[in-house]
This record gives sequence, structure tokens and C-alpha cells, in this order.
Amino acid sequence: MNASNDILIIGGGIIGLAIAVDLKLRGASVTVLDRNFPHRASQAAAGMLAPFAENLPPGPMLDLCLKSRWLYPEWVRKLQDLTGLDLGYNPCGILAPVYELPSEQFCHNTASQWLDKTAIRLYQPGLGDDVVGGWWHPEDGQVDNRQVMAALQQAAQQLGIQVKNGVTVQTIQQRQGKIASILTSEGEFEAKTYVLASGSWASQILPLPVRPIKGQMLAVTMPQQPGEPFPLQRVLFGPSTYLVPRRNGRLIIGATSEDVGWTPHNTPQGIVTLIQQATRLYPAIADWPIEEIWWGYRPGTPDELPILGQSSCENLILATGHYRNGILLAPVTASLIADLIINQTSDPLLDAFRGDRFYTQPSPTTVIMTAFNSIPTKSQNGTNGSPPYRELTPTNADELIIAGRRFRSRLMTGTGKYPTIASMQQSVAVSGCQIVTVAVRRVQTKAPGHEGLAEALDWSKIWMLPNTAGCQTAEEAIRVARLGREMAKLLGQEDNNFVKLEVIPDSKYLLPDPIGTLQAAEQLVKEGFAVLPYINADPLLAKRLEEVGCATVMPLGSPIGSGQGIRNTANIAIIIEEATVPVVVDAGIGTPSEAAQAMELGADAVLINSAIALAKDPVIMAKAMGMATEAGRLAYLAGRIPVKEYASASSPLTGNINSNQLAAIG
Repeated sequence: MNASNDILIIGGGIIGLAIAVDLKLRGASVTVLDRNFPHRASQAAAGMLAPFAENLPPGPMLDLCLKSRWLYPEWVRKLQDLTGLDLGYNPCGILAPVYELPSEQFCHNTASQWLDKTAIRLYQPGLGDDVVGGWWHPEDGQVDNRQVMAALQQAAQQLGIQVKNGVTVQTIQQRQGKIASILTSEGEFEAKTYVLASGSWASQILPLPVRPIKGQMLAVTMPQQPGEPFPLQRVLFGPSTYLVPRRNGRLIIGATSEDVGWTPHNTPQGIVTLIQQATRLYPAIADWPIEEIWWGYRPGTPDELPILGQSSCENLILATGHYRNGILLAPVTASLIADLIINQTSDPLLDAFRGDRFYTQPSPTTVIMTAFNSIPTKSQNGTNGSPPYRELTPTNADELIIAGRRFRSRLMTGTGKYPTIASMQQSVAVSGCQIVTVAVRRVQTKAPGHEGLAEALDWSKIWMLPNTAGCQTAEEAIRVARLGREMAKLLGQEDNNFVKLEVIPDSKYLLPDPIGTLQAAEQLVKEGFAVLPYINADPLLAKRLEEVGCATVMPLGSPIGSGQGIRNTANIAIIIEEATVPVVVDAGIGTPSEAAQAMELGADAVLINSAIALAKDPVIMAKAMGMATEAGRLAYLAGRIPVKEYASASSPLTGNINSNQLAAIG
């Protein structure tokens, strides 16, 4: 792809094209890769703009839909000005008949009105006998979804957006938490920013919880007497069915909702169901000629809400999973995603639709010192006018991100040298760590202390960091890293490509080989590993490893297992200052104060094994190390006071009682 293109959008449906047009109008260079599948969600739609008729409860989804409906008139005008096409926008209101009286005539909004059995037939004559009343939603409406698609396609062409049809995305290549390129049926494409807007097919590209929900639909032709309007003038949103009349006499009847995977085609049962439900609502339909039947896939999610906003990859934006509301949400999705990309601003509305809401990671163990237990609660300290205490933990947004994966804990631990498996298990639990490193060769050979290690921890909650401990050459380390990846897969972590790279030929001081480490890192990065290399505190080597694509750098504080603490503070500080990947201080830390010191320097994390495992009480030490790591991070975020040559009184000098005043008091 031409390097001048800023943004690559995967998916040429209504969402992908709406985003592309908005971005292009803001001056961006955009390319759209379109699979061009005829049964996308924009086909399995009737074009209703119906947040009130859908009876959405108050909350983020209703707010999002209302904002988009509010944007619709201007959005339609913009597309009509660009293309000259009529989009069939019609704020005609929607009637929502019911077959059972509600327990109370209550609606979530004040704009809608309850109509009894007589009143609803004044709004729409000919309703079925089973209709006992319903709601009138005057602010809802409709648009012709096919005309919207035609207008977006024409607008893209007129604006010079590159739309490449018939392109299937095969693989997304990631490196250091970013998309490097994508491989497709038409070759490799690169861009600065990527947008995934491929609807039901999103899960074939990334592991997102989006699945196809098949919808069958049909259209009939309404009869018309000379000089009279068509029988149906308003949208009917009934139980399990809807009828959407177009101004040209076409009546859309929809839609089934079938969770049947990728099973295609219309079925007799599906069409019969549609006809039965439609004629119950409006019996005259039974005699009207069928004009067309069709089907399509809507992108469903577990909570039926879209997935919008930043992904775990720094340069990948998600805009998928709109399910039943893709047509309605097109304007607001385009606007919010364009703002996110162009202005780097994320609207608070997007917070409820993050993709990671389905993958909540376990929180680190909350540790509160005994002395804190006596701190008064907000209600207790409110009586004397003192401000309430706030929780002394880093914010949820302060996450450790390695190769696109997010962790709340910044302490990594190991599994070796513990007196028993049980003490290791307890130590890992109380430390709050989420990453545990495992020596691949020792597990493979069932070395003493490592028997049953693979089963000792719950790998659905702990992220395994296989390491190449014991490898003396780059070639050995590469082979062992491959074994480690397979080991992680066998334990259920199918997408785990992490490896802690250790190349250590020196048996006395256990210092890493810089040349072998660099050679192995280059090869492993090419093979798709997220490489976390263990190195001397060498700023130049750290920068070189970052340049070849390592996910972190891990400088030692002092020799492995020595407990000497951080002996090379100046070099580690330089590495931290220059690095754009996480810096993990690894090896040599012996006490919690040294863990805190590393974090106060600005390290992103610490890896501690010997200091915990060889302590007199590993479990208590693990808890202390977890607390120290958190305290050090908080201190770094808070910012220490400047170092001064002379004393500076902590109590203010203004307002003090002078000697004369003291004498007078006496």
C-alpha cells in the first residue's frame, strides 16, 4: 500500500464506509479493504431509527443511539449534497403495538405516548384483533438502508477514497503491541492506523466475541387506490416483528434472529414465521404480493452492545458488533472514531463499549497494612470537616502494557528455589502478581523442585512467561523458546507468544551474553515472539534490542540471586529515560526497599524470585514485595520533592506569634 495512506479500514459495510467518509472530509488519507460479501448486516436491515421503539433502558447504549439519531438529519444532508441521492430519510414516528396490556403505562422517555385499543387504531387502521394498545414514538423514524449504502459508496468514490473490493484479510501482523501490517488475498498492506469494521467477520481476524446472527426478511408490495395513500404510512414495531413502509409502496417485513453460525440462505420456516407474525399484526398483508426475500448476518456480541474505541494494539481502533443498530449508529460511530483518530480524543461515551470489557483480568491482591485499618471511613471523618481519604492504589488506567496485553500488577515472580510447591503457590497468590516466569528446560526435564509445576498454578488467571534459563548459546535459546510457546499452548494459553530470553554462558557470575542475546532476539522477533530479554544494564544494548522489536528490556540490578540490590542505578536510569518499551528491573533485588527503589526510578515493573523464595518466610516476603512494588509506583507517579542543599521548614512562617505577642499573652 502507498505509504502516504494514513488509515486503513477493514470492512466496507455501512460502518466502515461512514468512518472512511468522515475521516476523508477531515483531510485524512484513507483506504478501505472490502470483502464485498453480499449478505452483510446492512442488507439484513430495514433502516429503522428506533431507540425509543426498541425500549432501550437508560444508560450508555440509549445515550449513544439518541446522539446518533440527533446527528442523522445533518449526516443525511451531507451525503445528499455529496451524491445527489435521496436516502429515504423519514422522521415519520413509530407505532409499537402490543398484544398484552403492560402492568403500568410507563416508558423510559417523556416523548412517547401510550395509546389504548381505540386510539392506536386512529393512528393506524387495520391492525389485528390481538392488538390491545401500544406506544407512539413520534421522534423515531426510518431511512432506506440500501440507499444509504449506495450514497456512501458513491461519496467514497467522489472523495477519492481507495476502496479495494474483493479483498480478504488473512493475517494481522503485530509487533510490540502495534499492527505492523496485514496480509490479504491481494498482498501486504501497511498504514499508520487501522480500523477494524468488518462486522460479523471481525472474529475471523481478531479473537473478538463477535458472532453472526442470521436475519431473514421479505418485502411485499402495498396496494394503492388512485388518489389515495398507501395503507401503511407509519412504521409498526410489533412483538417479534416490524413492518417498515417505504414511500414507493414497498413494505419491509422483518426479521428473524437466528443464532445458527454461518448457516446461509432463506428457509421455508423462516419465511413462514415472518408471514405469520406480520399478518397477526396487520392481517391485510396476507393478500399482498411478495416482492423479494433475502437474508444477512448481523454482528452480535454477548451483551448485544457494539465494540468501539481503542484496542489493545496502540494503532488499531475497533468499530464492530453493532448487531441490530448498525444503520442507526452509523453517524455517531463515524464521528466518535474520527475524533479518536484525528484529534486523539476519546469521548466518554466510548468507555462503556471497550472491547476489553469481555476480558476482565484478575485484580492484584489488595494489601492494606494493619495501621491503615484504623483510618476512619468517609462517614466517620465527615463529622469534623476533614476531607475523606482516597484509596491508596494506582488508578485502573495505570496498567502495565506488554506487547498489547494489559496487566494491573507490576510485580513479576518466578517458580524456582522455593522450599515446597505449596509455599510457591501461596507466595504467588499473596504477591498479587499476574506474570510468573517458568524455566522451560527445568519443567521439560522434571528437575528437582519443578515436578508438577505446570499443574501447580491456575494458568487461566496467571500469565505464563516461559524463560530460556540454562541456555548458553543463541541457538539453544531459540529452540527452548519454541518449546516454551508450545508448553503455554498445552496449558490453555493459545495466544501466548511471550518469552523471557536468557543467554548465559558464564556459570560463575551468571551474566548474560550480549551478542548471543541480540542474535536470538532478532530471530525470535521474526518468528512472532514477544521477546523480553534479560541483559546487563547496558543502555546501548537496550536500545538495540528495542530497535529489533523486543517487547521489553530487562536490565539486571546486580547478579542473579546475589541479593546485592541495585548496583548500577545510573545506567538503569538512562535505560528508563531512553526506552519506549517497558523496562523491567530483573535480578539482584533482595529487599522490599530495593523493589520500591527500582519502581521509584521509573521502572515499569520488577521481576523477583530468589528474594522471595529463599526468605525465611517466602509467603510474607511475597506480600511485602507486592506492597513495595505498588508503593514505589505510587511514589513515582506522585513525584518526589526536589533535593535542596539547605533545610526548608515544613511549617509556614507566616502568621506565627512573635515574642512581643507572647509577652503580652503572659
